Amino acid sequence: MKKILVLPNPVKPEAIKLSGKLVSLLTEQDFEPVLEAEIAHQIGRPSFGRTEAELWDNLDLVMVLGGDGSMLNAARKVYPREIPLVGVNLGHLGFLTRVESNGLELALTNLKNGNYQLDQRAMLEAEVIRNQRAVAKLVALNELVMTRNAFAKMVRLETWIDEEFFTTYPADGLIVATATGSTAYSLSAGGPILDPRLKAILVTPVCAHSLYARPLVLSENAQVKVSVNSSRTEVSLTADGQDGVELEPGDWVYFRRISTVTKLLRFSGQGLFEVLKSRLKEGRI
Repeated sequence: MKKILVLPNPVKPEAIKLSGKLVSLLTEQDFEPVLEAEIAHQIGRPSFGRTEAELWDNLDLVMVLGGDGSMLNAARKVYPREIPLVGVNLGHLGFLTRVESNGLELALTNLKNGNYQLDQRAMLEAEVIRNQRAVAKLVALNELVMTRNAFAKMVRLETWIDEEFFTTYPADGLIVATATGSTAYSLSAGGPILDPRLKAILVTPVCAHSLYARPLVLSENAQVKVSVNSSRTEVSLTADGQDGVELEPGDWVYFRRISTVTKLLRFSGQGLFEVLKSRLKEGRI
């Protein structure tokens, strides 16, 4: 690990401030830090700034300053390059972040000494087909969600698995999640917690108006196809709650796992389930 992109959440002043400290620490330990040009100018370190075209060249690691939302955004920015990510937690839950803001020096020492490992996390893709033509494509680390808009009525989601009709969900929406995303929106909708190393696809209906509607855990090679069975309901498709498109009547959305993975760095001694155990114990999920 030599060349490291410092990627703070641009709307968090504490993340911008901490990025200046992190750049100094990286330089002191003979790493090569780089920043987005705008951030570099904000913190008064313009020599470390790079244009978008230069930013990803020969990067070894991305250090994300923020919370889980910042990590999800970084995963989509990095896609499909598979550059490892490590998060410095400035948020709340911190399921994906592995370093606290007061532990930067120790983290960099471990990084320099090679005391870390990389976990590979599955990602999902959703492709929107309209009039037999692909009109949008989204990727996600946590989940892809079809949901009714704020004042829309309940939606009827016609759902197929591997070209076999499964059911029509009368519901507020449908979550298609990775194992990593099983502790996010899907969990709040009643879905199970999955081992994050699994490549399985998790399908969880949101507020289904049916007793038989239950979460499904599907094979990593499964393809889920969903259409809104209504001409009057407004529905959105979102990726990790951050990126999205509006759907039209007659659209089909194809969900599948993609071969690209997100690589998350954790340090030696940090257990895979350490964060989950602490959050469950604290009653924070």
